[in-house]
Amino acid sequence: MITLKDISEMHRKYLKDKHPTVPGVAIPTKRYSDKTANKLTDAIVDFMRYSGNYADRVNNMGVWRKQRTIDRGHEVIVRPGGYIKSGTRKGIADIMGTKKGMMVAIEVKIGKDRQSKEQKAIEKEITAAGGTYIIARTWQNFIEQWEQI
Repeated sequence: MITLKDISEMHRKYLKDKHPTVPGVAIPTKRYSDKTANKLTDAIVDFMRYSGNYADRVNNMGVWRKQRTIDRGHEVIVRPGGYIKSGTRKGIADIMGTKKGMMVAIEVKIGKDRQSKEQKAIEKEITAAGGTYIIARTWQNFIEQWEQI
């Protein structure tokens, strides 16, 4: 079974291959953890990428923009500020990826965190379309589900 320490080695190999002229002692060791949602998400994404699969972390947060004034010399344009919604749907999984041609969506939940009704609806859509949906609570929990695919 693949451990978080194994991902650190995969990361070092990736960096060595990417920067072949850098001496091995100068290549940093990235430490992975499953103590927080961010750290577990990073570990899952890196593992998927380094093991020949596709993975992207999904950012579904909107952006707050301040009012801007643009002076073009002959005219002044005032762009209003405000909240700009994300282009993704509410409830989209934290990680979207592919394993052996199969679409895999991974929702990371740590501790008492639970799926929202929107996340449950997205899960149903993905599985109905033939994709796989994983809820990862720990590294061990994720890798067990991953190996069943």
